[in-house]
Amino acid sequence: MQGRLVLRTSLWVRPSKASSALVATAGTPRRWCAAAPPSPPSPTTPGKVKVHIKSETDRKEKSVEAALGLTLMEVIRDVAKMDMEAACDGTCACSTCHVIFTEPSYKKLLDAPSEDEMDMLDLAPKVTKTSRLSCQVQMTPELDDISVTIPNEMDNQMGY
Repeated sequence: MQGRLVLRTSLWVRPSKASSALVATAGTPRRWCAAAPPSPPSPTTPGKVKVHIKSETDRKEKSVEAALGLTLMEVIRDVAKMDMEAACDGTCACSTCHVIFTEPSYKKLLDAPSEDEMDMLDLAPKVTKTSRLSCQVQMTPELDDISVTIPNEMDNQMGY
């Protein structure tokens, strides 16, 4: 009679006698351990950031998860499905994607506005010290949990 090869694939977790840390041991019965509660779920999905958006025009507020690499304009328009003119479609040639960051959110920005962006912001109404063009802000992990407001006044410099 030939011997049988049994492959154990289960990995059970039990508390170590030496400490409250968990030690993985193959083949031992499963036990519940109060020393190591399950970790809380991550507030944001990996590879995404949470963005809070408020519109002054229709007073709508939305919180969405946005993929890293998108511009804030794309997040507002395509992910949150909120009204934003973005007449130049993100080429920094108008000021219709102007947003106002909350002070704590503005401090999370790594890059200062470019000279082209500053020129366009000079043409936008209701500019504050925390204003940016949303087409020029790219989502990075540092921007998780930011809050922005879309002002109710826009000035389309492109003429359409």
